[in-house]
Amino acid sequence: MEGRGESQFVRMPRFGARLYDWFLRAEPIEARVREVAQYLVSRMGSGRLLDVGTGPGTLLVECRRLNPQIELYGLDISSAMIEQAQRNLRGVRVDLRQGSIRRTEYETGFFDLVTCVGSFYLRDHPEDSLEEIWRILKDGQCAYLFEIYSDANREEFRRALRTNLRQLDWTRRLFGPLALRKALNMAYSTGDLAAVVERTSFAGQHAIEKIRLSGLPIWLRLTLRKGEHRSI
Repeated sequence: MEGRGESQFVRMPRFGARLYDWFLRAEPIEARVREVAQYLVSRMGSGRLLDVGTGPGTLLVECRRLNPQIELYGLDISSAMIEQAQRNLRGVRVDLRQGSIRRTEYETGFFDLVTCVGSFYLRDHPEDSLEEIWRILKDGQCAYLFEIYSDANREEFRRALRTNLRQLDWTRRLFGPLALRKALNMAYSTGDLAAVVERTSFAGQHAIEKIRLSGLPIWLRLTLRKGEHRSI
């Protein structure tokens, strides 16, 4: 599968990265980041954490606040996003790199945890991306992908979204729903996402859970384990 949109972000201008960073600074979105960070930090006391598609680094900032002992790494295909993440993480010990998760320079078995939030559906080569995550993850450890899914209940989503919108200024209130609906239309269905995973080394070693983030019932948590054991 090709052409899902990942390559478009390579040429993102700096003002686009700054605008995206500004857009994320709203309570419902910040609440989502806190919820994801709390879950990830609860899964590891120390070690190396890689955030794939880190964008402006907001998830890494929150993970650092919750547990300064975790070694932070961020990867993004956009150099403009990496520059913004460097500004947001100024003074924090963090390894930020521009590049694609399809092929990286990290050592095999380097990370204790790998995560990706809301961007896997944009990968032009999803199976290759998962194979690289499998390679760089330590044996017995997990990757956690948080993704919107296209077969979510749209009416339930609309009701929850109205509550979120009350917390936003008019600009985010106007453009936020448009971005979410576009993402929902592009996202994988639950079954399609499972089918992608089954074509990789994570086959038989994954779990998909429907969850809410910031009150929105459109999210999945995909747990991927690297190891011989089949139960998660």
